[in-house]
Amino acid sequence: MERIKIGITQGDINGIGYELILNTFETEEMASICTPIIYGSPKVATYHRKTIGSQTSFQVVDSADAARDGQLNMVNCFGEDEQKIDFGQATEEAGKAALTSLDMALTDLRDGKIAALVTMPLNNATIKRIDGLPFKSQTAYIEETIGEGRKALKIFIANNLRIALATDKIPVAEIPARINKDLLAERLVILHNTLKRDFFIDNPRIAVLALNPLANGKEEQDIIIPVIDELFKRGVRCMGPFPADEFFGTENYKHFDAVLAMYYDQGASTFKSIAQNEGINFTAGLPLLRTAPAIGVGYDIAGKCMIDDEQSFRQAIYTAIDVARNRVRFDRERVTPLQKQYVAKRDDSDKLKLDQIEDEE
Repeated sequence: MERIKIGITQGDINGIGYELILNTFETEEMASICTPIIYGSPKVATYHRKTIGSQTSFQVVDSADAARDGQLNMVNCFGEDEQKIDFGQATEEAGKAALTSLDMALTDLRDGKIAALVTMPLNNATIKRIDGLPFKSQTAYIEETIGEGRKALKIFIANNLRIALATDKIPVAEIPARINKDLLAERLVILHNTLKRDFFIDNPRIAVLALNPLANGKEEQDIIIPVIDELFKRGVRCMGPFPADEFFGTENYKHFDAVLAMYYDQGASTFKSIAQNEGINFTAGLPLLRTAPAIGVGYDIAGKCMIDDEQSFRQAIYTAIDVARNRVRFDRERVTPLQKQYVAKRDDSDKLKLDQIEDEE
């Protein structure tokens, strides 16, 4: 089987990104399942390697096209330029380097030189865009850069737990005004489609959380329930709304393929308590593929050899590989006319029209 080229950004050079990369690829196993390509600085990587005493080697290549299987490759994004490393500090220089790495990786992703991108954590506050616009998040920037007008959906994933966010990091006071029928319908359709194409779940079940604690507020009655009812008729198996505390407290989430949370803390806080160190951030809805470990920059432990678990980063790579292959398989099967006419049933109430929703993505 052909190895998939996975691009990896360097993230914040004052954080734990390079340590995660070097620790993960210390064994030959990881480089044997894909062709990893770091977009970074050989000098910075070498400094990190010496600091933590890593034995991991990497090869500098001129471009992603020249990357070799079976080894850790690096595309030099900075030439002979120096970057000052100041472990644990938020600096504008580190932010500039992180954005350069991200931009070069996104260009190669858009040009098809890599099949997927895994982004390492960075500090949004240190990023200064050339156009002067605020850098809200990597997900928002990726949507703007390579989204081709499509909307990104952030999904936290750990094994079979998938929690998508209807809204991201916004003030709590603004959340009710952001929740509307168009937004929820858009998010649910994206989630439905990504479960089918990216995770190869034929007939996905989606739980929708309530905005209010008892699921009996105006938003539930006027917005959430009507959207659920309408989309269910159109083939999206969404159910709810469920009060978040009871839903997770009773482990009801185990009966669903994904959950749509109304706001960031409602989904992220629960996810982190369940996933521990294995969670990843998956960007759905865009034409190109990106994953990320669900961790922060780690200023407090950077350069101190205190990382004892690289599972989140490993899972981000595994998921990128699996999804890249699933997309090829799904798209290949969809070109067969008989496959398009197939209707999956779990019981008499299931009447999914498999083409109806995807055509609206």
